[in-house]
Amino acid sequence: MSREDLYRILEVALSDTAGVYVGQGQDAEAYYSQLRADIAASLCEPIHVSAIVMEPGFSGLAIGDFISGICLAHKAGYWLVYQPEQHQFYCFWGESPASLGSHGVYGTPLYCWSA
Repeated sequence: MSREDLYRILEVALSDTAGVYVGQGQDAEAYYSQLRADIAASLCEPIHVSAIVMEPGFSGLAIGDFISGICLAHKAGYWLVYQPEQHQFYCFWGESPASLGSHGVYGTPLYCWSA
């Protein structure tokens, strides 16, 4: 899958706001726009990364298993990862790509980035 294909998938997925918590009194559209801008500012060259599954985990994976995908954006310990086989986005955490953890957060890119 090419870099352009991956970014196109991300761009389309950024319109989906499912699961994103918006605080009471907060302007939802402004918040979504802020998340989109933050992801755009954090785009990186797509790289393959893996993370250890941590509590609360994922259905079908044991705690301690590894999950992997292609990182499309990262910033301050947040890694937005796309798994083409599942057509799913995940959030990985950690400072180094050599030691990332994934705590069961997956869904839309905006949901993952806001977690």
